[in-house]
Order: sequence, then structure tokens, then C-alpha cells
Amino acid sequence: MKRVIDKANEIYRQYGNDLDEIAESLGLSVISEEMEGRLTEFYVPGMIAVNSSLSSRKQRELIAHAVGHHLMHAGNHLAMQKRIYSFGNYHEKQANVFAACLLMPQSELQKFIANRNRIDEMANHFQVTEGVVRLRLKVWANFERDLSGRSAARAG
Repeated sequence: MKRVIDKANEIYRQYGNDLDEIAESLGLSVISEEMEGRLTEFYVPGMIAVNSSLSSRKQRELIAHAVGHHLMHAGNHLAMQKRIYSFGNYHEKQANVFAACLLMPQSELQKFIANRNRIDEMANHFQVTEGVVRLRLKVWANFERDLSGRSAARAG
């Protein structure tokens, strides 16, 4: 996952986490359309489509997720509600981690951790769902924090 975290950090350093700017800079068109069934998002080279019936937070996460696919994986990708088909899919896990790290950069996240903010407070600040906050905290705990509790990036 280090490669995924590093890629999210690189994109954040270049563009921040403004998804419109990121998509435009990468030559991606983003459209929001009504989708039938469980389909929530799909990526084909050059285009990301998200289900317009989803909340703005969920659409934001799915766009960041699709940007992760664009940067790290070849081919087309789609997501279905609750990701029933993909819990074991490594590419999906990578795209989820990419999105969480891009939308919740480590430098900002650490302030919330230090202040012991609740998950719902973090979700509101970063405009993501609580599920993304939980994933981001797991990534931080497992890959970015050293055993003394300091950030791995600052520890060395």
C-alpha cells in the first residue's frame, strides 16, 4: 500500500484535493448521471461517471476512487453499491486507500487525531462518509504511524 499512499500524497502536493482541478489536470471528464441498479461509479480511460442520486460526499469519494484507478490501473473499472463483488479485489482496495489518503491528507488528519476528534466530526470536516474516515484511520495506524505514535513520515 505504500505505493498507493505515496501516489495520493504526490497528487495532493501537486493539486491539493480539489477533484475538479485534479480531473482537469489529468485530462479526465467527470459526469454525474442517473444510474440503474447497484451501479454507483465507472471509469473508462478519459472519463469518470458517478451516480447523480448519491450524496455529494459519496460522489466525491467515488471520483477520488476512480482517479486512483486512472493513475494506478490499466483498463475500465466500475463500482456497485456496497461493493458486493469486490471485497477481495486488490485494485479496488488500492483505489479506496488512494481516495481516503487524497481526501484526508496526513498533515490535516494528524491534527484531528491529536485533538481526539470523533469520526463524525472528521467526516464533516473532510466532506466524506464515516466509512472513509474509518479506512483512513486504519491506513494511518498501519502504514504511516511508527510504534512510538509519531508519523512515520516525520519519524525518520
